[in-house]
Amino acid sequence: MKKTKPRIAIYYDNRWGRNDGPPLYYFNAMQNMKMDITHLIPQGDTSKYGKFDYHFWVDWGEDGLPVDHDWMPPKDGGKTIYVVSDAHIDKKGKKYRFNRANKFDLVFFNQKRAWSEYVAQKKEPVIANSLWLPHAAEPQAYPQIEQAKKYDVCFIGHFQDTKNYNGFSRVDMLDFAFKKFPNFYFGTRSPQDPTKNMFEDAAKKFNQSKIVLNISITDDVNMRFWETLVAGSFLLTNWIPGLKDLEKNYGLVDGVHYITYKDLTDLEVKAKYFLSNDKERERIASVGYKQAMKTGTYKSRIKTIFDIISHK
Repeated sequence: MKKTKPRIAIYYDNRWGRNDGPPLYYFNAMQNMKMDITHLIPQGDTSKYGKFDYHFWVDWGEDGLPVDHDWMPPKDGGKTIYVVSDAHIDKKGKKYRFNRANKFDLVFFNQKRAWSEYVAQKKEPVIANSLWLPHAAEPQAYPQIEQAKKYDVCFIGHFQDTKNYNGFSRVDMLDFAFKKFPNFYFGTRSPQDPTKNMFEDAAKKFNQSKIVLNISITDDVNMRFWETLVAGSFLLTNWIPGLKDLEKNYGLVDGVHYITYKDLTDLEVKAKYFLSNDKERERIASVGYKQAMKTGTYKSRIKTIFDIISHK
């Protein structure tokens, strides 16, 4: 007898001008994996769509959208799974996400520090329903594209002027790097053109650049880390303790698959070194790409989630 595929519902609201981010990546990856996946709006009575074996809620700024924050997937016996992102940015968002996490059967935190804080709030010595699962990248959204190098250095991201783990902000880093590296590409999200500096356009800019800079907001590995590697580009990112977890759990090693800087002087020294050493720079970009494709895609995250579910 042919085994029936489990039915999966994924909930996110894409009616307000954006249709991107982790929920869409999870949805597309599950479709590509030939799973029986249905996208539903997280409002009203969705039980009319039938019974589901798994209900996925993936963070995508729902706290900033006009949706019912108290809405929960229907109770039909299906396991409820919550993928938590951006719980590290502000107290209000963290409280909202922590409260929601308490209502799910299984919770995965993209930011390890937020997961640690969530665990610390619990009385139980071991939290069986919550785990750390880092961000990932979608190769179809950030493809490796062969491009001639036009820029020495590139940074794509939001302006942010709060000091990070290393003691400087993105604004500090950009001000410094613009002065040191005149052939610099900077891009950010455009409200007029949602595809500019996003997805394939961003991947092209990465591959047109010898070095892609990254900087995290807190002691957590962000999405840009994975997107740069999956695009096949050379990554120079700020050092944070959380990178040790990637080496242990995902085989990504500082100095082998990417390079880190600890302060702005270190950034300058290492950027100038790798601008002058093309072969070494491209070799690191190549091995970083190969490892990220093994352990840093949404497909690999979905496999991890269902491996964990199957052992519970």
